[in-house]
Amino acid sequence: MGLWPQVEVIDGAVEALSILRGRVPLAIATNASISSRPMIELALRRAGLHSFFEQIYCFTELGFRKDQPEFWRAVQHGLRVPLKHIAMVGDSYDQDAFFPRQFGVQGVWLNLHGADKRLQVATPMVTELPCFSSWVADSAEQGQAPVFTTPEND
Repeated sequence: MGLWPQVEVIDGAVEALSILRGRVPLAIATNASISSRPMIELALRRAGLHSFFEQIYCFTELGFRKDQPEFWRAVQHGLRVPLKHIAMVGDSYDQDAFFPRQFGVQGVWLNLHGADKRLQVATPMVTELPCFSSWVADSAEQGQAPVFTTPEND
């Protein structure tokens, strides 16, 4: 990742991270199998996002993927946050939403490309990152665990 010719930031990412900075711990959870933590950190620096994140959890260090409970136990231990208080957003339906939810994480699918969600199991979905971060920030202000349970209406 760090040596890719171009590193792109998803629209709304800086806004979303700015909303959450200082309110909740922010971490990267990735299944990247080639990029190690130093390469991920380099990519984040190149994109201007490194300062937002407190921790990086990656397959290359943990030896587990986001579809395995051991991955989420490591995240829970490292962040010192119960799984039900961890909110995960990402553009992989399976790895960022469906499987994390199986282990108690509040996984939310970032559906940037308008995929037909009727083909998916009912899973919370957002189409832009600031929607996700506002939801998490509101939960944090109320001192509640984030609970995002239903997708947008079909």
